[in-house]
Amino acid sequence: MGGLILGRAGYVGVHGDYYVQHRHLGEALRLWRGGLLWQGALMGAIGGAAGVCAVRAVRLLPVLDLLAPHGAVLGAFAWLACLAVGCAWGVETYPGQRLLWSLSMDLPDLYGIRQPRIAVQLIGALWSGITLGVVLLLQTRLRRDGALFATWLIIQGFGALGLGFLRGDPMALVAGWRVGQLANGALSVVGAILLGVRQVAARGERRH
Repeated sequence: MGGLILGRAGYVGVHGDYYVQHRHLGEALRLWRGGLLWQGALMGAIGGAAGVCAVRAVRLLPVLDLLAPHGAVLGAFAWLACLAVGCAWGVETYPGQRLLWSLSMDLPDLYGIRQPRIAVQLIGALWSGITLGVVLLLQTRLRRDGALFATWLIIQGFGALGLGFLRGDPMALVAGWRVGQLANGALSVVGAILLGVRQVAARGERRH
């Protein structure tokens, strides 16, 4: 529930021009129409998990570690869902662009206009699959609470940051950067800090 609420709130906030200036506020509550911001959904899910952990007197970080593989799976399905409906489409490409052209397919945008575009959704699903493989591989090796979740956050955020350069769907910009890219970079930094803190804590315990 937390993921749905903040995921939708984040999407409406990023696309505020459509909902506010064009007077479509009534659509903001229509979740079945689509439109979720994964960064907001993540924050909402963490908040919901924290609430459940507080009620049940359970530590949060081990729970987040358990949820890390599921986050990767959810990411893959989210990208495939975007492919099915045309959201999060890639930039248009042309035969002379070589590498970009080789990564392209004849795909529609959200309005049904088909063009050769970078298959961002498929690349994103593949990246999520790679992330899942890494997380499963490290699941028994990263024994510090929060380390596995931090690793997933770093990889997932970094991949989403890079894919932002290939996306053609409109989004608010800050200093020439997509808002989503800035959020993805921030999440990767948070993951790196958390992973560093857990590693330092592990070394301190080994010394004692």
